[in-house]
Amino acid sequence: MGKRPLPPLTVLQAFCAIVETGGFGRAAERMGLTQTAISHQLSQLEGWIGGRLFDRGRSGARLTPLGARLHPSIAETVSQLEKALYQARASVLVRALGLSVTPEFSSQWLASRLPDFCQRHPDIELKMAVGYQRPDFGSNGVDLAIWLGRAEVGLALEELLTDEEFVVSSPGLSERLPPRNAIRVAPLLRYAGMRHTVLDWQRWYEQVTSHDNGDVADFDIGQAVESGPLFESFVDMLKACRDGLGFALVRSSLVAEDIADGRLVRCFVEVQPSAVSYNLVYPPNALQNPAAALFRNWLISQVNEAD
Repeated sequence: MGKRPLPPLTVLQAFCAIVETGGFGRAAERMGLTQTAISHQLSQLEGWIGGRLFDRGRSGARLTPLGARLHPSIAETVSQLEKALYQARASVLVRALGLSVTPEFSSQWLASRLPDFCQRHPDIELKMAVGYQRPDFGSNGVDLAIWLGRAEVGLALEELLTDEEFVVSSPGLSERLPPRNAIRVAPLLRYAGMRHTVLDWQRWYEQVTSHDNGDVADFDIGQAVESGPLFESFVDMLKACRDGLGFALVRSSLVAEDIADGRLVRCFVEVQPSAVSYNLVYPPNALQNPAAALFRNWLISQVNEAD
């Protein structure tokens, strides 16, 4: 009889993910699968070997002695295979780079700078996924992601921009603001993709009430945000703000050009540090793709120039 076929690569990756994250649920989140699928893949591996690899308990998944002996070899093999595949992909004539980015960062920060990268590296095929979905770093996914917030376990993270949040308006609206209760003068604008809209406005508004003598105490900022105009995108909201239709709470990196050109102004003194930063996120082996390494280095240089 011939040797039995080895378990699929995804099964070995699932085994490593469970070890590295400490649980089936976290491993499933990392790999973009359901917990049931992860359990099924582990069952395949345990069935092939003929023994249990994990003890499951309330505290998570713990390696059995058999699993502990097996893990270093599997982890090293998977890492070497990933390295070889990245190097093979990088050696083809057309170098490809997959990038995931949020719509706001794409339109307000990256779009004006990206032609410089394309001009420097015309041989790199850049494929961008613009949206709010979590980056897919699978075999058919992306190499790098510019993500607002923390990275998942097992991913590399480099902080790009530490923003401030403040309220902007058109210059014309700002000139008409009264010395007190100015926040009541115009609607509070928002857009569909904005996360934690009410909480961000409330954090900012706490500073207004602390600087005021109490005249705004009866103003419900949450209700004002919920009743304000809702726009489909950040770009649409910003256009309405430029047109004098209301106030927008924004991140400094996304409106730097508008403020520099005088299209928007900071109409209140209150400012707060952003709760989360824009980060560059990628799997540990991603920079073995030369196109990804070139883009990462170019992006860091652009961030440094913007500071």
